[in-house]
Amino acid sequence: MFIRSLKSRSGNTQVQVLEKVDGKNRVVKHLGTARTLLELIQLKQRAADYLDQIRIKKGVVSLFDTRYTKTEFERYLDTLIFHPVRETPGYEFFSHFYRYLGFTRLNDEVFKDLVLARILYPASKAATQEWLEEKLQKEYSLTEIYRCMQKAFAAGYRETLEELVFKFATANLTPDISVLFFDVTTLYYESAHPDELRQPGFSKDGKPNQPQIVVTLAVTTQGFPLHLRVFSGNKFEGHTFLPCIKELVGQHGLNKLVVVADAAMLSATNLEALEVNHLKFIVGARLGNLPRNLFTQVVTNTPKADGATVRFNLSPGRILIVSYSQKRAYKDKSDREKQIARANWILANPSVIAGRYKYLKRQGQGLSLNTEQIEKGRLLEGLKGYVSNACEFSDTEIIDKYSQLWMVERAFRMSKSDLKARPVFHALRNKIEAHLTIVFAALAIIRYVEILTNRSIAHLIKILDRVKEVVIEDPATGEIVKKYSEVTEESRNLFNLAKIKIG
Repeated sequence: MFIRSLKSRSGNTQVQVLEKVDGKNRVVKHLGTARTLLELIQLKQRAADYLDQIRIKKGVVSLFDTRYTKTEFERYLDTLIFHPVRETPGYEFFSHFYRYLGFTRLNDEVFKDLVLARILYPASKAATQEWLEEKLQKEYSLTEIYRCMQKAFAAGYRETLEELVFKFATANLTPDISVLFFDVTTLYYESAHPDELRQPGFSKDGKPNQPQIVVTLAVTTQGFPLHLRVFSGNKFEGHTFLPCIKELVGQHGLNKLVVVADAAMLSATNLEALEVNHLKFIVGARLGNLPRNLFTQVVTNTPKADGATVRFNLSPGRILIVSYSQKRAYKDKSDREKQIARANWILANPSVIAGRYKYLKRQGQGLSLNTEQIEKGRLLEGLKGYVSNACEFSDTEIIDKYSQLWMVERAFRMSKSDLKARPVFHALRNKIEAHLTIVFAALAIIRYVEILTNRSIAHLIKILDRVKEVVIEDPATGEIVKKYSEVTEESRNLFNLAKIKIG
């Protein structure tokens, strides 16, 4: 019999006792899987002890056979205390950036740990409490955590954080914030009775009958968050825009601001309000809704050449820019043909309950193809429109600025996926607001780290998760030694970035 250590693709090591039978190895006992060097040492010791017991029972070896006694090193290890392996490397890494962004001004250790846990282990507050205790040996009661959230709401943590991220952004990322991207998302509740805040409304998650809240977010050209607000779930997203922009302008004196948003955000009233306040905007145009004469001008006068742009005057000081993309044309045509095929299938199967289909219209008691919409779709293939009052910008500048709108959309995706802003396990407004304040702080940290490293947060956490902290104590002297296990060149570079000494 012998001991085998088998390393898997994930980097973990299985420890087994094997014996050779008829020329083939047979597993006698599987001791376990080691994820750290300390666990590997412990499993190998258990395997050696098991092997010795088997040999002694079989009379293969004497109790006094010195070949199987412990080495001096092993006897020394037995005198030491091995504390539970900790998840501190990732925690210390993001702690550095929590401090670097100035969030320690809040002077709230519990809030800090909730923010860092949201990055490293996004879960309910009860699960977060368990994780902090088990992995970091930080003991908080649920009462302490909820008390912290109440304090975060009452003391205006979010407003303080917004002030801090704005100062940080202007000092380290964008000295002159002249362009902001603005968007809205919804966070729904699986099962909850509607109240003043949680109301059914237009859902971006496809849950129109579920109570939800509306969340707005403004980010810089690099996707760094500056402003977050919460509205009731039935609030029309276009009505959330103006209060937030006015607040930002008033707080930071952004008088030369260009606001970029999609068509749903900027109603005619919102556009006029921006102009009254001498602010510039770039918004996606709904070309299919243009007046007939202007629609005809657009589809007739825009060259079907890749990258072509045409500028149309809408009113004094306001323009419409239309661009053509061959790639977009292929996609538009493909999407249109799929929609037509779906519409024809519904017409051929009238017993099937149909939802809303783009190219179907009601005709009497039945449905028919909407040939007018089909033709309009054909004429608009490859075309994209932008409305702006920033007439001093070139067509390319306006299109380039609008094309960065994905930054705010990505920030929302990060909030929903990496930070798991949803599900929201809170019903009271103060706790909902506090929860999203934690998400906002975490989003600012991870976005800055992504900008700094040019790596996604998922990739960074994967690297950091592999590194554990091993803590060994000598009870005779009281000396405690802490070491990081399995430090790769990539993780070492991250620790250097966060000024963490790893020996």
